[in-house]
Amino acid sequence: MESYGFRYVHVGYAHHRMPHRNQLERRQDGVLLRLQVNGVCRVDLNGIPYQVRPGDLAISKSGGTYHLMIGEENRQGGQSHVDSTDYYLVCGGEWVDHWLASQTLPDVVPIEVNEELLSLWRRLIYEKRNLHENNAEIIICCAKLLCLTLERSIAKSLSADGRKEHFIAYKLKQYIEKHATEPFTLDELAARNGVSSSTASHLFKLAFGLPPIRYAVEVRLAIACDRILYSDIRLEDAAEASGFRSYPYFCRAFRSKYGHSPSEYRSRYRNV
Repeated sequence: MESYGFRYVHVGYAHHRMPHRNQLERRQDGVLLRLQVNGVCRVDLNGIPYQVRPGDLAISKSGGTYHLMIGEENRQGGQSHVDSTDYYLVCGGEWVDHWLASQTLPDVVPIEVNEELLSLWRRLIYEKRNLHENNAEIIICCAKLLCLTLERSIAKSLSADGRKEHFIAYKLKQYIEKHATEPFTLDELAARNGVSSSTASHLFKLAFGLPPIRYAVEVRLAIACDRILYSDIRLEDAAEASGFRSYPYFCRAFRSKYGHSPSEYRSRYRNV
């Protein structure tokens, strides 16, 4: 595993129904990433206490201290019910050291918890438990992808700086990217994200520099470009499968973006 830039990867999922404590003093290597998905707990990082709630990502870097306390508030109040769930990743190595040095990560940051993120975590857990496969490289690729996905989520959270409008813009962008090949209007896009059409257009353009429907066209063109270059699908079918309902409009948009018609583009670049 060292040859892939990692010395170790520990990953898992924990569900606590009883009070629990975990203490690590002066970690000398790598990083510990812990995502709270249900319940609350307390984490002390380098002597600073944090109340951790669902969606909070705690980050313990090398050289720091980490104290986890689950159910302490219930015990102090005379209650016995504890229900806390988290995903965790502990990893170290040359790649991890470089990743940590390339940015300034907060101790605790709220991020969006969605199925895409959790599925990455589950896949890494599965690969670590799959003991009868030569899957070291898959484990490392999954670990890198999870770290980089968390980095993106952290950046989005920090750039929002607590402002609801930034969060809405990113939600709109995420929806467009996920549903680009499906038909939708600006009104439908806005309604699905709980804002008016004018608000959706204004916030998206403010955050990303272009209207949301224009961004949807850009995403669809990128999808169509891949289909044109890397499959034998008919151009008309490539356009429709990428979300375009009008082939003449697709051809105009494609030429405007890439400087060639779809057929010219396929002939010119397919074998490059």
